[in-house]
Amino acid sequence: MRWRTERMDRGKGINNGDLKRRNRGLALKLIATGESNTRTGIARASRLTKMSVSNIIDELIQKDLIVEGEQERGEQQGRRPLSLEFSPKAPKMIGVLINREYCAAVLCDFHLNVIRTERREMDYHEKGWLLENIYGLIDSMLEVEKNILGIGVASIGPLDVVRGMILRPPRFYGIRDLPLASLLKERYGLPVFMDHQYNSAARAEKLFGCGKEFSSFIFVGITNGIGAGIYLDGGILQNRAGLGSELGHISVDYQGNLCDCGSRGCVETYAGTNAIVSRVEAATGKKMTFAECCAHSHEAVIRRILTEALEKLSICLVSVSNLLNPEAIILGHESVKLPEEFLKEMESYINRYKLSEDSGESHIKLQKPYFGEDSQLVGAACNVLAQAFEGKLLFE
Repeated sequence: MRWRTERMDRGKGINNGDLKRRNRGLALKLIATGESNTRTGIARASRLTKMSVSNIIDELIQKDLIVEGEQERGEQQGRRPLSLEFSPKAPKMIGVLINREYCAAVLCDFHLNVIRTERREMDYHEKGWLLENIYGLIDSMLEVEKNILGIGVASIGPLDVVRGMILRPPRFYGIRDLPLASLLKERYGLPVFMDHQYNSAARAEKLFGCGKEFSSFIFVGITNGIGAGIYLDGGILQNRAGLGSELGHISVDYQGNLCDCGSRGCVETYAGTNAIVSRVEAATGKKMTFAECCAHSHEAVIRRILTEALEKLSICLVSVSNLLNPEAIILGHESVKLPEEFLKEMESYINRYKLSEDSGESHIKLQKPYFGEDSQLVGAACNVLAQAFEGKLLFE
């Protein structure tokens, strides 16, 4: 395994002509994420000289990316520094989310603010349908905004991120080896950046959400499958082909339930939403959604089923925590519907059974994402922004 190239919490500008594009990307990142919105603040945060920052900002203004706000007189003597804002002419980002239940698209600005979203349910499951609806979603975003920096894709895996391919996701209607990135580049003539949906969510949470305060965390997405995006020491954990973690296929019982992947005891066969609602239906005779199960978690039978499922997931997360020692675990996707009491029970369990002593610094926080159930969707657009913040877009 190796770290992905973006170093989102380590980026410090260096006064070197060879790093010109990187320094410009860093300035964009500081403004976009709210870390600094003045020339002086950017110089302080980036460790660039004031003259270098001034040259960068002047160039960004010339490119219609940044504008300077009006100067205001403060209560103390002197004037406040001019604030930097993104220009209305700055390009936008399109994000596309692909999972088993639906496809969705989002149009975002440089602050990852959502301008427009659209969603299409998976009602006809084959490659042609998938492409037709992805194209339709992107076309719909382009009707609103023509000035697009790039298209980001967040998809179920496994993926080959380097080649931009959806490989062979289990239970994905036979769709396999789909070169989606190249198809989108050919159709739209735009840069396309593709990653796993939970890596994308982790990236969005790190840059704009609750991951800002952590140097290492795991984003765990729970739906009919379970996946994770792992952010460690400045980067997303993936191998050279872009293959990431498949947390849902960690076994918690080698003689347990048979999984679609061929192994036994995979945690998603116990704690995935499909597994939970199936158990609830078998126990109560009621066909309920996962959200409805959470809403009725006060009922003894449903509470027992949820508790048992989340205990299996907690056992898995103890093992992962012992391996990676994250500062936090962010539970996303459908798990945002879980009542807080279940998260507190899971946090207590993980910290009680992990190997390292549960002290102030080593205590692992368990929380819901800043972007809620939309983390994967805005994460798709964030895949484009992350490239811009590395200086790999906009600057020649």
